[in-house]
Amino acid sequence: MLFLLVAALLTYKLTELFRQLLYKRKICELVNCIASKEDLLYLSFRDYMSVIVEVLKRSGNKVRFTDSCGVEGSGLELNNIQFAEVWKHGLQQMVDIELAMNLSKCMRDNSIYRGMLITLGDFKTCTKIYCHKNVIECINGDRLLALLKAVQDKNAILEPVK
Repeated sequence: MLFLLVAALLTYKLTELFRQLLYKRKICELVNCIASKEDLLYLSFRDYMSVIVEVLKRSGNKVRFTDSCGVEGSGLELNNIQFAEVWKHGLQQMVDIELAMNLSKCMRDNSIYRGMLITLGDFKTCTKIYCHKNVIECINGDRLLALLKAVQDKNAILEPVK
C-alpha cells in the first residue's frame, strides 16, 4: 500500500514538472514570435505576465513574483531593489496617476526606492511627471514591444521546432 502511495506521488510530481516545462517552452516560443502590441493584447493575463517576466529575465534582471505590490499577482520584484507592476490595459487607454501613487506607497512601505509600471497603453502627462519625481520607470506598449524585440532570438523564429 505504501509503495502505491509513493508511486502515485512520484507520478504526480513528474506530471507537474513536465507540465511546467511545456508551459515554459510555450512562453519562450511566444516571446520569439510576438510581432505587435495586438499579439500581446490577445494573450491571457497569465501568459502576458509570463512573457513580460521572460523578457525581463532575458534583459539581465533577476525577477520574482511578489505580493508586496500589485493587484492579483501583477507585482514583480527586480534584482531585489525594484518593484514592478504589470497592467494589461487596452492599447488606447491612458494610465492614471493613482496607479503610480499606489506603487509609490508600496515602495515606501517596503523600503524600495525604484519602481516600474508596465502597460500596453500609455501614460497621462501627470502620471509621467509623478513617476519621474518618484523614480518610477514608465514602460508603455511601444517601449514594451521594443524591449521584446530586443531580446527575441532571431534564429529561433527562422528554424523549425525539432
